[in-house]
Amino acid sequence: MREGVSIRDLLTVAETMADYSSSVKDPDQLTEYVRSRMGRTIVKPYLTGDGALPILTLAPKVEGAIQESVRQTDHGAYLAMEPGLAQRIIQSIQKAMDKAMLGEGQPVLLTSPLVRPHLAQLLSRFIPNLPVISQAEIPAEIKLQSLANIGLTNAG
Repeated sequence: MREGVSIRDLLTVAETMADYSSSVKDPDQLTEYVRSRMGRTIVKPYLTGDGALPILTLAPKVEGAIQESVRQTDHGAYLAMEPGLAQRIIQSIQKAMDKAMLGEGQPVLLTSPLVRPHLAQLLSRFIPNLPVISQAEIPAEIKLQSLANIGLTNAG
């Protein structure tokens, strides 16, 4: 709900929680399992008229830097990124999003399931109107429309 995802499909939410809650105690990880099962609902608002999903992706080095900054504790995982690097990543994403907004549809930032919750939390403070979704949330029949691959060199 925090990210604007409808939870009207309570059956899917309940079934997913029942399937994973005995083995997964981290609420963020449980959320990712629920999101992967609700993929069609998550992506539907962002599809263009011809059914494509306009996406921004991160260069492997950028996604790797984010993943390396995730710290695991007994109470869950959190992002422990050096502030200067975080600022450069945010600027790069903002610049790519500004260009992408000139086209049709609302672009989404596509990441790995491991990075998605942490990046979504970081960006919610700086680029709150950019949906962050993972590859696990995209149904197989959805056509992807790549708008940009974001590296740190994109920062202004």
